[in-house]
Amino acid sequence: MREQQQPAPPAPAPAPALAPAPAPAPVPVAPQVVPDQLSAEAKHLRDFKKYNPTTFDGSLEDPTRAQLWLSSLETIFRYMKCPKDQKVQCAVFMLTDRGTAWWETTERMLGGDVSQITWQQFKESFYAKFFSASLRDAKRQEFLNLE
Repeated sequence: MREQQQPAPPAPAPAPALAPAPAPAPVPVAPQVVPDQLSAEAKHLRDFKKYNPTTFDGSLEDPTRAQLWLSSLETIFRYMKCPKDQKVQCAVFMLTDRGTAWWETTERMLGGDVSQITWQQFKESFYAKFFSASLRDAKRQEFLNLE
């Protein structure tokens, strides 16, 4: 007997086309807060702080300490090329305790606007309070007499 070839089974019907999946719902994105760029004042203060300036508490016990503090700030200003209009703000940032109280009074007496007070005015007021002219003269004479 001869085997008859059986016809191939019918091909399965093509699967019905699936509907495309619905697009995912958009996820709400919270607006990102972009930090404000640092102001020029903040940049100078940040640079100034990198030099680790010391604070001054306004103590009247050791006038030489007041002079050394101000001299150390001037050295930092020179190295960082601090603009004249930023020196007072940097110095004020380093005052504490009685130094802060002195500054608040002095600022009012000089017009109340720190941005308008010059470095020279600050130094003159600072020395008048913490390093009197008579003491400066005595220290100058002491220095000149060193042998």
